[in-house]
Amino acid sequence: MPATSITEEIAQLTKRLEHLQVQAEDVLRQKLKEARAVVTDLEMQLSEVTGRPTATQIRVVKGFAPITDEQLEVMILFLMQKEGQDGMNAKTIGQKLNQDPVRIRQWIKKHQTVLRREGQGVKSKYFVLTEPLGV
Repeated sequence: MPATSITEEIAQLTKRLEHLQVQAEDVLRQKLKEARAVVTDLEMQLSEVTGRPTATQIRVVKGFAPITDEQLEVMILFLMQKEGQDGMNAKTIGQKLNQDPVRIRQWIKKHQTVLRREGQGVKSKYFVLTEPLGV
């Protein structure tokens, strides 16, 4: 019987190790997201001071800057907090961030807990959620 308990203990430890690795990855991803937010903020500040586009705005492929969803989230939230008090539609957000409005709409649809929608069709505007959904 001791062999079985040792095997079970090894299985439990292996499972615990996998869980800790997932946690460590999540922590690092969150830190990376926060660091990207700081970089985006600093780029925007530098752009305002110099009057030149940010590094992200300069990297343009077919008219739109190639960025990850995490970078897009940071940029959208920064823009909405800075200029979106009266709401913005996806087209305006896309223009200000040098992104395709279709991609903005797709991102918003995928992340419905981040922005609140008011209105329908052309008149729809998005606002940053100030309180969690379901409250």
